[in-house]
Amino acid sequence: MKNLLKKIALCDFYTQSIVICFVCLAALLVLAGKANASEGQGPIAIDRYVFAVSANNGGKDRPKLRYAESDARSFANVLSQMGGVSKQNIMMVKEPKVADLQRELNALDEKIQAARAKKKTAGAGSSREEVLVYYSGHADEKGLRLGNELYGWQEFRKRIDALHADVKIAVIDACGSGAITRLKGGVAVPAFMVDQSSDMKGYAFITSSTQDESSQESDKLRGSFFTHSLVSGMRGAGDLSGDGKVTLSEAYQFAFNETLQKTETTLGGAQHPSRDMNLAGTGDVVMTDLRSTSAGLELDEDVDGRLFIRDEKGELVAELYKKGGRAMSLGFPAGKYNIRLERPAEYKEASVTLQDNYRARLSQKQFAQVSTEKTTLRGEIGKANRTDSVQHSLDSLDHNGKYRVTFNLVDTDKEPRKGMQYGLFATMTHDYMLGSQVSLFANAAKKEIHGMQLTFGLNMARDRIEGAQASTVFNYAGEFDGLQVSFVNVVRNPSHGMQLGYVNFGADTVSFMQAGFANYMRHGRFGFGFLNVGVTSSGLQAGFANVARDSSNVQVGFANYMGHGRFGFGFLNVGVTSSGLQAGFANVARDSSNVQVGFANVNGGTGGVQIGYANYERHATNRQIGFVNVCAKCEKTPIGFLSIVGNGVWSATTSMNEMGALDLALRFGTAYFFTSFEGGRLIEKGTEFEHFSDVYENGVGFGTQFGKYGSHAELEYMFLNICKGRMFDDDVGYHHRLRLGYTSQLVPLVGLSIGGTLNMATIGYGDGIYLKPLSEYHDDFGSEKHKARWWPGFYAGLTVGRF
Repeated sequence: MKNLLKKIALCDFYTQSIVICFVCLAALLVLAGKANASEGQGPIAIDRYVFAVSANNGGKDRPKLRYAESDARSFANVLSQMGGVSKQNIMMVKEPKVADLQRELNALDEKIQAARAKKKTAGAGSSREEVLVYYSGHADEKGLRLGNELYGWQEFRKRIDALHADVKIAVIDACGSGAITRLKGGVAVPAFMVDQSSDMKGYAFITSSTQDESSQESDKLRGSFFTHSLVSGMRGAGDLSGDGKVTLSEAYQFAFNETLQKTETTLGGAQHPSRDMNLAGTGDVVMTDLRSTSAGLELDEDVDGRLFIRDEKGELVAELYKKGGRAMSLGFPAGKYNIRLERPAEYKEASVTLQDNYRARLSQKQFAQVSTEKTTLRGEIGKANRTDSVQHSLDSLDHNGKYRVTFNLVDTDKEPRKGMQYGLFATMTHDYMLGSQVSLFANAAKKEIHGMQLTFGLNMARDRIEGAQASTVFNYAGEFDGLQVSFVNVVRNPSHGMQLGYVNFGADTVSFMQAGFANYMRHGRFGFGFLNVGVTSSGLQAGFANVARDSSNVQVGFANYMGHGRFGFGFLNVGVTSSGLQAGFANVARDSSNVQVGFANVNGGTGGVQIGYANYERHATNRQIGFVNVCAKCEKTPIGFLSIVGNGVWSATTSMNEMGALDLALRFGTAYFFTSFEGGRLIEKGTEFEHFSDVYENGVGFGTQFGKYGSHAELEYMFLNICKGRMFDDDVGYHHRLRLGYTSQLVPLVGLSIGGTLNMATIGYGDGIYLKPLSEYHDDFGSEKHKARWWPGFYAGLTVGRF
């Protein structure tokens, strides 16, 4: 040291100044290091909260989701098991209304503030509060759809920003959820979930799709594509750095790639997750720490392929693609797991039991070869009856299979095939196929085939065909999505497309069309043929005879039968229930029908409008229009020549009038409108009512009652034919009568009728007027050829029946 000082003393002033500056800088660096070490002695304590919301119901006209609740539970579970979140800090909110969600968020905020105040009172060191808000459900460009209510994006985001936590993270798995990341023009920045040595504050929003896209869920995954991929990434599949920790950047990137890949070919279209982050600080936040799990799974470097990991209940808990050449760690709770490894046309499985404080290792040699079997999944969305293995086998064959074309007298193939198969006599494939089979006599496929089968003989697709079968004799498919063309077409399971042939048989569902001489479908849309038979036909049946045991929208033919339907057009239409229109010569509905139009209409139940020559209805809720109408109960007055109404007017009146005539009148209809049929005979004048004359009257009229049923006033017009000699001989005159009267009910079904009339008689084919009152109070007018007589009159009699 003395020698160093001597050397410095011998230097010039400029050199001495430089040396002194370096010494001072070194001293400052040492002091800063000590300060940092002193500060690092007390790590920051992190309190994490999970607020998971699920809402399957998105209101009217939106399909009800199936897996929103299970998605929320999966998100909370992985953070509880691997993200350092205590169970008392997890809040699950199911099917909330807007007010419920606001109340629960307020409760969360109060809990955070109370915990912070408690730590401050206890004199605890530095701490940070982190909140992870998760939502799975319906949404659109306006906001969250909670039942029939809307929680706007701006209001929802503002409420999350206002939480008294240092870091606020929102993960939103819903349609159009990307709209929330556009409110402040956010852009993607590096990951934010921090470890205990970091210092960070701010917010982040992760969404499952952009503002213009639909977020989708899958029966195969039993959850949404995005949440399933995000949770798989947090369990370790997203640990690209291999440090045993999964940051949000890694988990998000894994979820982005997996979601996009899985949805590129779905009906809903490609789905692009998005993010908006605004965080300040240092470090990199960790979503999950694989070392914190009670049990784990280590995948060796030689494991290569897509992995499906299921728990003891068969639930898919993780899915990932692992490349060979590097090891991978995954974290799960203790228990038994089945791992399926899929590669192009190769399927292997392994089982492991994970125990607490133990990490099991799995290498390629522990997987055993398995054969795929078709099973039935729960639910009915899309191709719900197809297994994971079938779909992924076909995907793998499409992306990795080699295109092949072969030709033989009888061409057979036991391997998965991508390409064309030609056989002079026949072709046969035992495994999955993407391509077509062409031969003279027969084509057969034992497993699913996407393409065509063409032959002059017969085509057999034992499992399923997407494409077409064309032959001159026979086509059979376990299930198809496309077209069958042959003399005879048969399908066993639910199918989508068309059957065109002389005879078509759909054992379960043909969702589009059958066209042929004879068609049978259990459920279908369109059937065209001489004879169409369906248990349920949701569209159109057109042919000579159509039968739908349960229901049909439209039937057109000579004879139609439907259990329940909307429209039937034909000579004869028979339906148990027809909710729309039956039009034909004869229409029959056993239970109910809205509209029947035909010569004869019969409805044994409750129905609406009937228009025809003769109508019968047990309970008519609307109008009957016809020459003859019959109904046991009518809510509206029928319109027709004769209406027999059980709850209306049906009565008989016998009376004497001013001419000394004895009349009998029958009335049918309702109080508002009834038809009257009357016949009578005059009594010989001067015989004191002992002898009848040879003058008869018979005719028809119509009228209405005032005061409805029971005692009432009535107005009636009658047109009567005057006959001489016999009642129905040629008319010798005509009698027009306007009657205003009153019927007083004496006892139920019996009443006394009395009233006045205004009468006019004219000459018909006879040579004179044969009617006049007994007293001489009448007046004649007109010429000899067109003579007429009028007079006022009266009547009195007894009425029985319902009046």
